[in-house]
Amino acid sequence: MNELLKRMAVPCRDDGRKFTDDGRLEAIACELVGTQWRVWRSDSLCRIYAREGFDPMKPTLVFSSHVDMVAQRCYADCQGDVWRGSFDNLITNAALVWDMREDLFGPQVLVAFTGDEEEDSHGADQVARILKGHGIPVQFIIATDVTEEGWDEGKSFTIENILPDEGQDVADALCWMLPLVLDLDPAPKVIVEAEADEAWEYDEFDFPCCSVCLPCCGDMHSEQGVAVRAESVIRYAEALWRLGD
Repeated sequence: MNELLKRMAVPCRDDGRKFTDDGRLEAIACELVGTQWRVWRSDSLCRIYAREGFDPMKPTLVFSSHVDMVAQRCYADCQGDVWRGSFDNLITNAALVWDMREDLFGPQVLVAFTGDEEEDSHGADQVARILKGHGIPVQFIIATDVTEEGWDEGKSFTIENILPDEGQDVADALCWMLPLVLDLDPAPKVIVEAEADEAWEYDEFDFPCCSVCLPCCGDMHSEQGVAVRAESVIRYAEALWRLGD
């Protein structure tokens, strides 16, 4: 994982309408050469991957991970028990790519890499419109991001922004998710309504969704980046593949 992070530590930026620097997207494409994953659909602010065998008529799980960044510096220092870098949102991009490279997701999984999350989430908006336009029977969308929540408790992942945030919908989502990850964390940190992220945008299109986030420490948008626990990165990637298996 640490070498993958270093290779993917390249900038990616947009102007709210299109990518102006697609370096991260190209790094992702390079990492997926020789795998079963191919670009299924793309637009000016998103690139959606599907695995060979994907059937657009069958129920589908979608992962969404923003590639745009605020800081000018882009780096990954992966040494020791605590890694530091420009991990908003490089770290969850890499976790998804790791799972894709290892062929850990089922055939009915789409993985979307999006732009403009740091502003208006136009990338997520494009993904939602593509899914609606192609009539994909979406079961659930999981947005991946970093979070300040859970760091002090030593958590490796959190479940946040479970939407729609009505009782039965939240209960149904947790009844599905929690049994898959309880052996990774017997008491997962759940925040039904948290800070705004891409899940809020997908909720606007009436998709059931939530965010699964990696706890970090530091100012996410600073030039110094944030710290993450090396062990948490591996556990986080495992939590994602269990949800997408």
